[in-house]
Amino acid sequence: MEAGARKFLAGLVLLTGLIALAVWILYRSALREYYSGIFPYMLAFFFIINILFFYAFYRIHKKNNKLFIQRFMMLFGIKFMAYLVAAVAVILLNKKEAVPIAITAMILYLLYTGYEVYWMSTLVKRKEEN
Repeated sequence: MEAGARKFLAGLVLLTGLIALAVWILYRSALREYYSGIFPYMLAFFFIINILFFYAFYRIHKKNNKLFIQRFMMLFGIKFMAYLVAAVAVILLNKKEAVPIAITAMILYLLYTGYEVYWMSTLVKRKEEN
């Protein structure tokens, strides 16, 4: 595994750990009544999806710059739809906790997508400099 991919993975593990810690603290105190047992599975889902899609993005990025943007947008759309389908399915199966689950899914999406976009833009800048 190359250095860029290792750094991404280490950062993703750190991000996931920090999210888990923050959620544990929040749900043990102020937001106890909103805790859903589905949260650890949601966190694992976002973590695994991000690893898989970063691997695909990374492989495309290394090959061809001209195709990168087109394929990046296609994969980004597929990933967004996977998140959306998963969130809707979980909400439909657990209607009592729909609002907390939807809010949690949105926050996780923003955090993980922000991290991924940061890394992808860093990789593109590094490739352009070389």
